[in-house]
Amino acid sequence: MPSSAQTTEFVAWPEGVIARYLTVGGATVDLTYQMNVLTPPEPYATLATCTACLASSEHNHHRLVWGMHSQYEKHLPELADSDARDWAQTHAETCRALPRPTA
Repeated sequence: MPSSAQTTEFVAWPEGVIARYLTVGGATVDLTYQMNVLTPPEPYATLATCTACLASSEHNHHRLVWGMHSQYEKHLPELADSDARDWAQTHAETCRALPRPTA
C-alpha cells in the first residue's frame, strides 16, 4: 500500500485556472487570466496567486516596444504567461504557508 506522500489526489481545478504549482507547504499557486471591461474578449494580464499566503504577481500582456524613432504597445500574452510561470515556480519552491482550511 503506497504511503500518503506517494499518493497523488486529483482534484478539479477551479474555473479559470490555466496552470497550477504545488507549494512546499502543500498549497497551490494558481495562474489565471485577468479581464476587464476594456479588454474583452482578450485578457489584459496573467495573474499568479498563492492560495495559502495570498502573495500574487500580475504580468501585463501589453509591452511597450521602443523603436529608433517611436514607441508602440505590443500584445505579448506568451511573454506574460512565461513571466507568471517563472514567478509561480519560484514562489512554490519556497512558500511554506499551509493551505487554508475548507470548513
